[in-house]
Amino acid sequence: MASEVVTEQRVKTTKGAVNGHVHYARHAGGKFAERPRPVRSLGPSYAVQIGCLFGSMVSVDMVVNTKKLPLRRGFAFFASYDSPLHAKVICLGRPALVLLQFALILWRIYWTPTPLPISSAPTLFFEDRALRHVNKLAGEIGERQVSTPALDLSAHFLLQTGEDLVQQAEGRDDLLVQVRQEQVSGGVLMALLGLELANIYQNLTNIVLTITPKAHQTVPAVLVNGHFDSAVGSPGASDCASPVGVMLEAARVFIANPDIKLAGPIIFLFNGAEETLSQAAHGFMAHDRQSSQVGAFINLESTGPGGPDVLFQASGGWTTEVYAKAAPHARGQVFGQDLMDAQIIPADTDYRMFSYKYYGSLPGVDIAFLLDSSAYHTHNDSPERIRPGTVQAMGDNMVAVIPAFAQYLSEAAANNLPPASPATSDSVYFDILGVWMISYRASTAKWLHSSVLPLVLLAPPPGVQREPMARMAGICVLSMLCCLATPAAVGGLRAFISGQQLVWFSNHWAGALIYMPAALVGGLLPFRLAHRSGVSITTQVAGSCLFHAVLAVILTVAGGKIAYSHFSWAAAAYTSLWIVPKVDSPTGLSAALACAIVPATSVLTGILLLATHLMEKMSMTGAPPGPLIWGPDAIMGALFGAGTFVYAGYVMPWLAHCLKRPFKWTMRALLLISVISAVAASLTLDTYTPQTPKRLFLQHMIRVANNGEQELLYAAASSDATPVDVVLKGMNLTPVQQDGREWLAMYPMHDMIRGKVFEGPPADKELFPTPPTVHLLSRDSSGGTAGGTDRLQLELKLPRPGVGVVHVTGPLHAWSFTDQLPRPVSKRGVAQHVARYGGNVGSETWPFWLDVQCGEAVTVSIAASFLTKTAAIESFTQQMPDWIANSATTTFQSSWTF
Repeated sequence: MASEVVTEQRVKTTKGAVNGHVHYARHAGGKFAERPRPVRSLGPSYAVQIGCLFGSMVSVDMVVNTKKLPLRRGFAFFASYDSPLHAKVICLGRPALVLLQFALILWRIYWTPTPLPISSAPTLFFEDRALRHVNKLAGEIGERQVSTPALDLSAHFLLQTGEDLVQQAEGRDDLLVQVRQEQVSGGVLMALLGLELANIYQNLTNIVLTITPKAHQTVPAVLVNGHFDSAVGSPGASDCASPVGVMLEAARVFIANPDIKLAGPIIFLFNGAEETLSQAAHGFMAHDRQSSQVGAFINLESTGPGGPDVLFQASGGWTTEVYAKAAPHARGQVFGQDLMDAQIIPADTDYRMFSYKYYGSLPGVDIAFLLDSSAYHTHNDSPERIRPGTVQAMGDNMVAVIPAFAQYLSEAAANNLPPASPATSDSVYFDILGVWMISYRASTAKWLHSSVLPLVLLAPPPGVQREPMARMAGICVLSMLCCLATPAAVGGLRAFISGQQLVWFSNHWAGALIYMPAALVGGLLPFRLAHRSGVSITTQVAGSCLFHAVLAVILTVAGGKIAYSHFSWAAAAYTSLWIVPKVDSPTGLSAALACAIVPATSVLTGILLLATHLMEKMSMTGAPPGPLIWGPDAIMGALFGAGTFVYAGYVMPWLAHCLKRPFKWTMRALLLISVISAVAASLTLDTYTPQTPKRLFLQHMIRVANNGEQELLYAAASSDATPVDVVLKGMNLTPVQQDGREWLAMYPMHDMIRGKVFEGPPADKELFPTPPTVHLLSRDSSGGTAGGTDRLQLELKLPRPGVGVVHVTGPLHAWSFTDQLPRPVSKRGVAQHVARYGGNVGSETWPFWLDVQCGEAVTVSIAASFLTKTAAIESFTQQMPDWIANSATTTFQSSWTF
């Protein structure tokens, strides 16, 4: 009875405070009873809502708050409402609403259009027609590498298809359509992974299809590029037969549809050597008669058959603007450009051979299918794996974007506009949930991204003092570091203790459950310290605003395009503080979440796509040394932490503020989720499956001494953190001591892999009747390029076409491969220079010269790889489990001193 009296008194008191409203809440016993709610309590239900920013940031509670209803404290997930029925509806509806919002946003991000039906008009792009070309290249012909007969078959098919298009265009009096095949030879000096090398090639094949409007023949042309070779061990359906199919179908649409008026020539370049470090693309730019007529380029690529097609590199500020306006399914993420420019990912495309930011002379864009990279460069990259709608999306975009590029070049030529310089060629671009794409010039980004910082310093929000705000910016730095370090520690410890690396490679959801709760713990803890010291939420948000504003300026000065994300968070925080000066209120929280919608959605697509892509690509980023095999798991944890921090923005202090009372329990719960997920994943999940295989590099290696003796070996290596011993367990192999030269043929990626060497069988005498040799033809002391040098005329003889490396050690002054020498690699005080080579039929002989110090010796080492499948390779690979994807070669190694 006494307790009832007390309860009645509390209700009466509260009624007066809230204009007579009676609120209902569920007690532990399950019954509804009258209970008041304090006016300004932002409880854990709001913390969950803020944590679920993937949904609309103004949810059911925000609607209730517009009625000036107070909030409550406590551990219950749901706030209390005006009746038991109302409370039950909300209790069931809110989680369903958040999950529905999350599902819709994910669906939109990964969405691709439905392919057109077979009854569609011939004037439209039709995915099925493009896939017929993909099936021919990847299904019937199969693997297509430089030096193999399959590549010649592919070139013949493309030339024949081009000739069919020429015939179809005979009814178009306004178009001139031509197709031709060209052979290119040459070399280029390039840098990759911090190492310089000469990249030389011989007798490579390009197919060039040109569609020229007769009324605009002198306008600069648009170059559309895609390669038709594939990686070793892969049929290359997505990489890159599907972009080739898109190009052929787009060309057909331009010919079949008279309503599409081209304002300038279109050159479709089907190049035959991209996997050998973009050799054929360089051959076109350096030697083709039409390369000087090109005004801009569009490079089409793929890193997986899962789509969607995303613009991830660009040069020339106008290119992204035109693409964003013209493409019906425009997607672009400048995150990718920052990663490629920094060479964080060991990957490259033909973009670098065309762009005037690198080896070419043109403005342009690089567009690729992004997802399902676990199939990339494996036997799983088959036509059946291509997700329906991915080819349709890229095709729809290209049919719209290619004429738009031509129109821009035509107008620029008519107005005598000068070409943009490399210094002004950058742009910032991103899409919002795959619905809108935003692009603006680098010149605009410089002042825009730096604009919030002076505002914060010169005109702080109401009630905010500069000194506490600066201290809170320091807390934000600590929050960022903890947000990266906590999931990194969880991931590294899991891999170290369990001995199982990359457990999330085949199960992305496991990575999210292991890393994201830990990242939230690290990000929230520093703000708990601020709350304990009495810092108001207003000052915390202002400090977050200052932190993001400073970081935006730093990244802008450093050239990082990702600065836009921090600028948008700083601008949103500054705006929210001015809209509602009294932040510590339901209205203040509503304003904060409403302002956070723009920055959160602007980075969400990039973060999700990038996280998925990096998890799939982590099996190709290199094998760490033995003691550091836990490193990739820690790195992935840090990347998850970075994504969490960038996505949360200034909402992180709000989340900590709303968890005042249950903070310890929430932190423990989040850590428990991470730990339980890590343990469960380690005990129950397989890192690799037949659909998501482990990549293995295999060499049947023959080392030939100067006296003709041969050392016969197998060399197997891994490109990820899982040791190769896991794959070779149970195989009857005799190990051999390594000497560090085993992977010279993979230069400059040779330091990224770790493996073992075993005894092997002899080479196939029918395929390799004689080993590769280097002959000295002459040594002339008067023929060098500089005084005091000798010119050595040499010749590399191969038993059949192949790819490989020429490694020169000694006092070299010049060579014939490139105009300049690559920056030497110095080992034990001796300079070493490296050239990679590749060629098709007719490239069995490679004549070259070296200018060396007069009277000095020079050593020429070669690692010559041949891609033909042999009985020795087949016998080795048949013993491996079905979750292995092999890239196998026969490699000869030998050295000569002259």
